[in-house]
Amino acid sequence: MFDESKHPRDEIGRFTEADGTPAERARLQEVGITKKMTSAEKIASVHIEFGKDNILPELNEDDLEKIGTDKNRPVLLKKEVIDRNRTEHPDVSGDDMRKIIGAALYRPNEIFIANPEKPNYYHFASFVELSEKGRAKIGMTLLDIDARKECFEIVHMHYVGLQGLQRAIKKTIKNKA
Repeated sequence: MFDESKHPRDEIGRFTEADGTPAERARLQEVGITKKMTSAEKIASVHIEFGKDNILPELNEDDLEKIGTDKNRPVLLKKEVIDRNRTEHPDVSGDDMRKIIGAALYRPNEIFIANPEKPNYYHFASFVELSEKGRAKIGMTLLDIDARKECFEIVHMHYVGLQGLQRAIKKTIKNKA
């Protein structure tokens, strides 16, 4: 007998994959159908293909107010940003990029404007676990939220120490005054 619960359908009645894989979600998103993902699902779905541009999940709804927008969009990681980041931060491996982006964008501890004079740029920062080293670092991702673009765009990702994070926050506060 046919068990409907084992054969989920999208909002217009087409069969979908039961696990809602990233490829299936991307296909549904192309036709305007999106499934709300949890933070954990978003983090797990961050896979970077280094030879091309990557489309990542939208930000968490709760974080949109912190960046001054109510319109959510997918996040774009361009190949040129990956290449530049590898040159500027050789200490950040490919897997580290994935960890930084996943934690900072989808489980942020801090979100703050990068420079009040350039209101489209926001830092997202989070502790990133480094199991091979047995400790955590602070991963920071700089995001361009320009409303004229189709996607939010990752500009930069790297590790900072606690003092580096505090300096970035103080710089923002100082520049606001």
